[in-house]
This record gives sequence, C-alpha cells and structure tokens, in this order.
Amino acid sequence: MVSPSSAIPAIEDDRGKMQAAGAETSRIRPSSLGLQPSGVLLVAGFGNPVAADYASYASGAGEQKVALVAGAFSAGPESAGAVALVVFLPSRLTGADRRALDTLLHLARERQSAFIGVVSSYRVHFGDYRATDSEAYVLARTKGMRTVVFRPGFVLSRNSPATTRLARLAFTYPLIPRRLRSCCIDGDELFAAIELERRLAGPTGIRLRTILGPNRRWRDVFADRRAPGFWSDCLTAVCAILALLLIGHVAALVLSLTIRRRPSLKCWNFDTLRPRSLPELLALYNPYNYRHVRVVGYNNGVVHFGRRYAGKTIVSTVNCDRVFRVGTGLLKADCGVTVRRALDFLSAGGQELCVVPNYSYVCLGTAFFVPIHGSASDFPTIADTIARVVIYDPVRDRIITAARGDRAFADYVYNLHAHVLLIRLYIRVRPKSRYYVHRQTLYEPRSADLLAALQDTQAANVEVRKARASSDSVTLARYYKEPGGTPSPVLELPRDTLGRLWDRLEENRVTSFLMHALTRYFAWHVELFLTAEEFAVFWSSHRTLPLRKLQLRYIRRDGFPHSSFRDHDCVSVDLFMFRRQRSRFEDYLRRTFRAVRTNPGKHSQ
Repeated sequence: MVSPSSAIPAIEDDRGKMQAAGAETSRIRPSSLGLQPSGVLLVAGFGNPVAADYASYASGAGEQKVALVAGAFSAGPESAGAVALVVFLPSRLTGADRRALDTLLHLARERQSAFIGVVSSYRVHFGDYRATDSEAYVLARTKGMRTVVFRPGFVLSRNSPATTRLARLAFTYPLIPRRLRSCCIDGDELFAAIELERRLAGPTGIRLRTILGPNRRWRDVFADRRAPGFWSDCLTAVCAILALLLIGHVAALVLSLTIRRRPSLKCWNFDTLRPRSLPELLALYNPYNYRHVRVVGYNNGVVHFGRRYAGKTIVSTVNCDRVFRVGTGLLKADCGVTVRRALDFLSAGGQELCVVPNYSYVCLGTAFFVPIHGSASDFPTIADTIARVVIYDPVRDRIITAARGDRAFADYVYNLHAHVLLIRLYIRVRPKSRYYVHRQTLYEPRSADLLAALQDTQAANVEVRKARASSDSVTLARYYKEPGGTPSPVLELPRDTLGRLWDRLEENRVTSFLMHALTRYFAWHVELFLTAEEFAVFWSSHRTLPLRKLQLRYIRRDGFPHSSFRDHDCVSVDLFMFRRQRSRFEDYLRRTFRAVRTNPGKHSQ
C-alpha cells in the first residue's frame, strides 16, 4: 500500500508537468458558472484568499475545470457535473454564509459528490467556539458523505493573510521574545494533502486531519521573511534598540495574561497540545502531520529529562485516560492512563497491576515502547503483562489490533523507530496482595553473590541499592507475599521509600516542578542493561566512578526483536550522577565495553 505521506512529494513534483497541459482555473460568479459534464471541482472560499491559491494549485495538478465560487450561490442544471467540493470556512459563519453553504452541500448530496473537503482551523484544538461551531454546522449536513476536515496552522501561501502580514511586519523580529512560538504550514503542503485525499478512494464518513506544520519561534519566522533593503535594515535596527527596553517582553506578558482569560488565543503561543479524546488525538497524528508532532505521556522526557524535539509540537496524551475492566483478569486502558490511575481504579475492586514500578506517574502506554520494570520474578517489565494493543500506523493510515504472540506485536514493542501511535492496551491484572519486605545489608559483595540474590524466584520483587559507588555496602531488599519467619514491614505495593517519596512530590505542583527542574539541569540519569559477564566487569571496576545512586534489578530475556534484552538475561543498572560528571562516565563506558545497551526511556539528554 502506498504511504499517503510519501505520495505528497510525488504530486508536488508533477505539478509543473500538469501546468503544461493547459488546465484552466477561473474565478467566477454563480451567474457565469459553466460546469462541464465531465466534472468540476467547486472551491468555496468565503472571502479567504487561500482558496484562490488552492484553486490555482488544483488546476496545475491536472484538474480540467476548477470553479472558485464567490458570493451567494444558486444551483442550476449546469452544475450537473460537479463531483467534488472544497470549502474554506471563514472564522465566523454569517447568515448569508450559512445559506450559501446549505446550497453547496445540497448540490453535493444531490449529485452524489465523491468528496467533500472542509478547510477549518487548528484553533478548534484550543477551544475556539467560532471555529468549532462552523465545523459542526458543516459536518451536521454532510452525514453519510465522504468528508475530510483539514485543520491547518497558519497557512503561508502566495496570497494568504499570514504571508501578507509577515511581509509587512518582518522587520519587527528583534522585538519578539524567543519563547513565543506557533505553527505555520506551507500552502503547497496543505494543498497536496487535499488533492491526495480527493483522489484517493475512501469510505463514506468524516475524517479529521490536523496539519500543523513545523513548530517554530515567531522570531525566526519573521526573520526568515524579512526583505533586504536599506529601509528594512533601518526599521530592524530601530526595533533592536526598542527591544532593549523590554517592550516585546511586556507585550508577551500581556498576551500570556490574556490567554488565561481566552484560551482560544493560545494558538499564537504554544508548543504542547493536550487532546481531550482519542478522536482528537488521531486527528493530530495522521499521515500528513505525524512528522510535525511528538506524542508523549505523563512525566515524559520533555518534563523530567529536558529533551527537545526541534520543530515539533508536543502532543501529550494525559487527558486520554479512560480505563475499564474486561472480565476478571484484564484491564482496558487508553494510552494516557497512568500507573497511578490504574492502581487506584483496580484497588477499588481488590486488584492490582502485575508490575508496579517505583514511580507511578508514568503512562501505561509508554511501557509498550520503553522498558518499565519493578517486579522481577513473575514479570520483569510492564510490557510482559500486555495482552493486546490497538495501534494506529500513519504511514499505512490504518488501525492495527495486535495480540501478544502476533507478528505485529513483536514488530512494534520497544520499537522507537516505528512511527506508530498506541491508542489502547489490554493489560493483565491480579488479585491485590500484601507484601512483606526483608532487607539485608551486604558488605563488599561479589557480582556472583548479587546475581544469585537477584534471581530469587521465591520473592515477588528483588532490588539491590547502593548509595554511592565508593561505598563498601549495599542494601538487598526482597519483597514476599508471605511474612516468613522474621518480622517485616507490611506494604500495599512492592516498592521502596524513595518511590513513595517521588509520588508524594508529584502530587504537589510546587514540589513536582522543583523535582523535575533539578533533574533537568543538574542530574544525569542512565540505565544500563548488562549481561552476567558485563555486570561482573562493571562491578569490579565501578568503585572509582562518580555515581551517587545505583539500583540493580534482574530482567529475563523476552525474544522481542527490538528489545535490549532480546537474547540474554540482563542485570538492570539504574545510575544517577551530577550532570557535570557525565563525560567521565561516558569515557569509562567507551573504554570498558564494546557496546552497552541502555534504556531510552530513562536516558537524560
């Protein structure tokens, strides 16, 4: 199957050849509308100059007749050839606009048009009620028809309002603070997507396609559009002087305060979107937009490790968090459900997850792509408890349901290079237990002793902690479901005091901000997956390293092709150090090991 995204450049490359074919574009009034029996593409602009740019593009792409409708429209027998309709919605539909739309949509339904394209706005994602109402008005009248809604960012085409304003004000770029950013999309990219959807065969129904374009600083967008010249240079110099008076920062502050009262204005300054439902999430992650976004969960690398994705809008799944029970031993969870929410939901029914990590403010969906562990005996990682997943593949534009054991499941689990979106997962659960922890201090243990302790299959969970590399002692913690012969604390979950402290910090907004900020700027965090032989080398040589925390767990091989422990049982070595000591540690890894497998989900940037 041809990838929709890869087909876009093909249309653009052929544009010049199609223009040579003599295709015609006309800007006409309804009174002069001469539609050919062979078929006409109707483009209704409602005063939007981008519609004229699209009509020109469509005619250059080989369309025999493109009719750009302006003003009121009345259908007649000459419109019998209409086969497609593309509507560019205005920011607000007037009564006259609604009547014209009703006529156009009635014509499209009467002539059984194969395609209805609706160009709306990405302001819908920010709660702009006008854009939402305009969209809803059209969609209510296209039920049962093949309708595709496009929600572009600011369109930069030849005659678009955004292009005109940028050309006039580009010299002001020194005034614009670097923190202000938004999305602009090249007109040809939007037009190619419309053309591709129009020409592809598809089922009836409504499809939503948000196309944001790159997420960039407004300062850079303005600077790129600045025209060279003497007067332009003079005005830019004046703006640079005014920037020293912090005028731009004051204006940005006013904008930020206004956004608090009118969230729809957030489209002028954003780098993160939080869709409120799975359909909205799928609208953002589609064949034309997946290259412009980065989907993350709760407490992602952006928040905790300070990762940056240049030119991309962050799409957080935190609001897609519905959770259900399926039978007695299965939990159905949307991609944004956190471990914390799942535990609270299950606890009410006397159940728990089979794997409980130390830190519970992380999405279950994340565990499909990176190893999240905590209980090493029955199931080393959360992914080992996933029974089935529902995935969207934007390259093939299809939804895939894969059960554990299916080829698709193995192809995508732990595969960070696959551009797929996990929508929902089904995860195994078990009756709730009480845990009894047995702690033991070991002095100067050998790697073989630690490996034997980590492989204890009688314990529900085994962990080894060391406060710093130079220390002579380690703490061995075994969690059992039975109290055994020695008194021990009773725990609801098999995790240590540090994990409970992290959750407490996360529950408060102030302490959460401080915890993540300190980690981003001062800490260096990495997790290694070492074979028994590699662990022996590491343990015999790590004492001189500047490590502030070591945590050891045991992970059995799983056979998945993209897994870091595909072929070998491994010791997970979770390490923490100060950021300034990173180069020394990385030099040690290069000198000591040929290649080291790491956990990409716990790797600082």
